[in-house]
Amino acid sequence: MSIHLLSPLIYIFFVKSFVLIPPCPDLKLMKSCRKIHNISLSVLSFLMLVGITFGTYSVGKFKSLNDLLCLSYDNNLISYISAYIFLYSKYLEWGDTLFLHLSGKPISMLQYTHHMSTAFLVYLNVHNSISPFFFIFQGLNCFVHIPMYWYFAFPKGVLKKYKKIITQSQIFQHMFCILTILYTKSLNNCQQNKYGLEAGLFLYSMYMFFFSVFYLKSYLKKEN
Repeated sequence: MSIHLLSPLIYIFFVKSFVLIPPCPDLKLMKSCRKIHNISLSVLSFLMLVGITFGTYSVGKFKSLNDLLCLSYDNNLISYISAYIFLYSKYLEWGDTLFLHLSGKPISMLQYTHHMSTAFLVYLNVHNSISPFFFIFQGLNCFVHIPMYWYFAFPKGVLKKYKKIITQSQIFQHMFCILTILYTKSLNNCQQNKYGLEAGLFLYSMYMFFFSVFYLKSYLKKEN
């Protein structure tokens, strides 16, 4: 059994290991580490997006929609490296939860369920071989995370006025992934990883629900 399949349990222990640490929202060292964390993930997201895009292009998957969703990556080295960096980046993102606690903010159900399950979901789609439609999963996620983490690093910076759009793009990402899964499941001879489609359908539906609730509470109710 891969350790990645146990990542939800590991995340639970990870959270329980630091909740007893007193928050330190005014500590300069914590603020500096949080900023470095967010900048690093923004830059890493850009590099992973470039990697999976180039790998997908190099095996000819952009020739048609069917090729994009169904044509095998055929162990393409660039795609393989990019996909596995993407997998391990999901563990780096657990730092979001740690810094949220240290900043004196509550850990929401959205934060908890999302970070608890993403490594598990990615692993199911890269185990043995990369799911042919993985560019949609990784590409959209990295594309959204580039500005999101940059905004987290500089919340009063140039992206402040776009924070609502960033949340909207996260909801769109999950919706698009759900539609992609449903469409892919309807195709004949479009082999994916064994449990990747089913897990993706369930988890992306959960993500979209929690992000939609967050959006309603954060923006629509305030406007009313």
